Amino acid sequence: MKTIFVDPDNGTLQLEPSFYSIGSELQALLQLTQAVNNNLSSEGILKMFISILIKQLGINRLAIFLEEEGNWECRHYFGLAQEEYEDLDNRFEPEFRQIGRIQNHFFSRYFDFIFPVYHKDKPLLYTFLGDIMPRGEMDEHSKLNFIQVLSSIVAMALENKRLCREQRNQQALRSELIQAGELQTMLIPDNLPDNHRIQMSGVYSPHHEVGGDYYDYLSLNEDECMFCIGDISGKGVAAALLMANFQARLRSYADQYTSLVALVENLNTHVNNITKGEKYITFFLAKFNFVTRELQYVNAGHNPAILYHGQEIQYLEEGCTILGMFEKLPYVNVRTIHLPSPFVTFCYTDGLSDIENKKGKPLEIHHLTEFIKHYHMLDARSLNKKLMTYIQRFNGSEFANDDVSMLTCKIF
Repeated sequence: MKTIFVDPDNGTLQLEPSFYSIGSELQALLQLTQAVNNNLSSEGILKMFISILIKQLGINRLAIFLEEEGNWECRHYFGLAQEEYEDLDNRFEPEFRQIGRIQNHFFSRYFDFIFPVYHKDKPLLYTFLGDIMPRGEMDEHSKLNFIQVLSSIVAMALENKRLCREQRNQQALRSELIQAGELQTMLIPDNLPDNHRIQMSGVYSPHHEVGGDYYDYLSLNEDECMFCIGDISGKGVAAALLMANFQARLRSYADQYTSLVALVENLNTHVNNITKGEKYITFFLAKFNFVTRELQYVNAGHNPAILYHGQEIQYLEEGCTILGMFEKLPYVNVRTIHLPSPFVTFCYTDGLSDIENKKGKPLEIHHLTEFIKHYHMLDARSLNKKLMTYIQRFNGSEFANDDVSMLTCKIF
């Protein structure tokens, strides 16, 4: 009995003359199966398949078509001139569904039989064969059945390898996203002030590993501070990169402009230059002076911040349009409010207002208003924690299918 082995250097099947004995097709089938189980490379499996077709089964012309990144191409051919191969490669369409003889088709000029392999409705591999010489003791029908078995084994092996590669790539991408998310989280301030003058607490919950929400606090000098919240259009890495760039810009120029109008116009120009109007940012920016007790703010198309002062509620809505969409903002309005006594400002992104309960009713601003009225006496951290519990009871889970951020600021 002839033994069959795989050359470790090139993955091809090595055959001796006695290979063409009774049962040799079973030996080839066993050897191919073992090669698959031993994790032979995709190219090695194809070479073994071709070697069986040519050396054992007497195939003098063949072409094997596989899909690569959405495009079908002829991966291997034998018995064809270069110009014939190129012509076939250009003309091929994955239209064949049945095993059998090729008739009345351009490919019938070169091949006699087609062996397509499908998984459900997805084509995996097409093997075209022609100029088949008698070899061994197999009749044509048995030979064709055997070729189809081999084709199916090869196709499923290659598909499994492709799925494994995709899984590894997805795992690698997820790992990179997790690392990017960890780096992004480092950009969100975790040392917010908590003293006799001001108390702040934030919640940052990206829907994916990385997101486009952003909040920040800046101490400008002994008497002034600035806080903000923003939402970059889109999600994922692109939004996160723009967020990081936007934060760096704000921190670099916040203390260089005494005017919020000039600062907001600078930020708008910067975002527009980067994104060419394809991305935008909704943004709420506030500046407070502890001596004059004046709060100045600009709302750039963001959800209105909720101000609780003297048992009254105000929605901080005035400002300008979203940042980054226009080269020059058509207008920027700065609102100034005198706040002689302690107050609470609650800022949030639209992921919070997109939350729905089981009946499909959204969490609306009046829900948040009533919540702030009822729990304004809590410290900032406890207020946020209480709100997260309220959200979970509202819709049965913590957050919706979006990034969610909120920033609570209490000034005494």
